[in-house]
Amino acid sequence: MMVDVHGLLSKVVEGFRSLRGSPVEIWKAYALKFLDSYSYFSFSVIFTLFLSDEFGYSDIEAGSIYGTWGALVTVFGLATGVIVDNIGVASSLRVGFLISLISRCLIFATTSRAVLLMNVCFLLPLGNCLGIPVIATGIRRYTNEANRGFAFGLFYVIMNVGALLSGRLVDICTIFYNDKKISSSSTSEGSWSLTSYRFVILTGIATNVIGCVIAFTMREIKVDVTARHRSSPPSSSAYNKGNIYEEKLEEKKEKVASATAKVSNFEPIRGNARDILRETMQSRNFRRFLAVCLITVNVKM
Repeated sequence: MMVDVHGLLSKVVEGFRSLRGSPVEIWKAYALKFLDSYSYFSFSVIFTLFLSDEFGYSDIEAGSIYGTWGALVTVFGLATGVIVDNIGVASSLRVGFLISLISRCLIFATTSRAVLLMNVCFLLPLGNCLGIPVIATGIRRYTNEANRGFAFGLFYVIMNVGALLSGRLVDICTIFYNDKKISSSSTSEGSWSLTSYRFVILTGIATNVIGCVIAFTMREIKVDVTARHRSSPPSSSAYNKGNIYEEKLEEKKEKVASATAKVSNFEPIRGNARDILRETMQSRNFRRFLAVCLITVNVKM
């Protein structure tokens, strides 16, 4: 089976061209996506081993804490949706990245189980739920109908790149920093050392700091699109030569090029939690989404 590499590259180049003229916030959102993905996935890779080796949890206990952390990200995401609606994307990102930074610093520095569980079961999932999901909302507001599909595709590619890089770094830290790893038998509450696990968390703190700086430069905006289409008749030579595909491609490029994006301030929805939740629960699409979430709640991504 032959793969049209040239055609695929042409589509990718066309997709990037469609993002020309987009507000700078879309590129900031991509940077935040990469930084947050790296912090999240690098921590999730070493989390259970970190719990077992440095805090003395059994495999079952470590797995239960890991699962609780992931479940609470979803629970907090549903609970804080009303807050995001009221304060907007930009403010939510600032709060989320700041909370995540504080939580990761405390996890990095602590040897106390109580402090660890307080962060894992409250601060960290709260910061996580105000990160990646909110960035996705921002991507929708920073794009138009012509380039939104490619923008979201690039969004998830960047997430996978961050996940891939985190795995490689964890391997490097494990191989070259393994002599500093302490065993669970020598771990006692109150003793602290810079182990390979804490070094991985430290790199997540570094990316989180950069994310905080970027988040505090985000504006609360949206893109208004007014498309001007030219209705010129198709050339007869194109049909005679059978170049219908090329003509459609040119029309699509012309549509993207003729779409003029106008950036305007976005006013978040103001309302109390009860009214917003009632309106959300009345949505048939949301109920379907909730049913899928409940069905797949025990499926590990």
